[in-house]
Amino acid sequence: MYGLDIKTQWEEILKIHCIKLAKEIHPEWYRWALTNNYERAVFLKGDPVLPREATRYMWANQNLLGKKVLEVGCSSGYGCQFLPNDTDYTGVDYDPIIINVAQEQNWLEKSQFLEGDINKISLDHYDTIIAFEVIEHLDNGLEIVEELKNHCDRLLITVPWNEPVGFWGPHHKIHGLNESHFSGFKFNYIDQHGRVSDTVVPISPQNQCNLMILRWDRG
Repeated sequence: MYGLDIKTQWEEILKIHCIKLAKEIHPEWYRWALTNNYERAVFLKGDPVLPREATRYMWANQNLLGKKVLEVGCSSGYGCQFLPNDTDYTGVDYDPIIINVAQEQNWLEKSQFLEGDINKISLDHYDTIIAFEVIEHLDNGLEIVEELKNHCDRLLITVPWNEPVGFWGPHHKIHGLNESHFSGFKFNYIDQHGRVSDTVVPISPQNQCNLMILRWDRG
């Protein structure tokens, strides 16, 4: 199953069977399990998408270059529903379970979903690469940004702005990211409620976090 060895990877195989069973008899647990303990945002076809997640993909639609698009860390693939219908879309995620879910959704006519570790897979050249809420999850995230530039004409990413250690839990490996880490990018910001602005909205009880939303273009 999924290329896993039952002798050495039986826990992963057990998890897959549990998730499949939950899909039929316990949908709420099924959706929670797909988030990998809230490591990722997951929406299925027909689900309402929360404002912050919807905003960044609508922004991507407005900033898309060309038709050939790669999304790194695609989760269930929900982001591609915000892109033009004729987009030649490839979604990549490290988790075979979420990739299987993405394939089941029938998002775009020209969409495909592949399991792969961004540190190991061989990349083609794309018009646009999208990596939303990915870089901070990788120990070498800033190096990955530079590598992705070699495979696209436009790179769109989001990362938490000046995130303190522990704010989003143990899944984030890089903290305190700000404009100084992304030379050559154009900057916008998304507040806690999904509003895009040209400047950072101050942190307050009403806005406890901001994302940087960044665009890089090949010169």
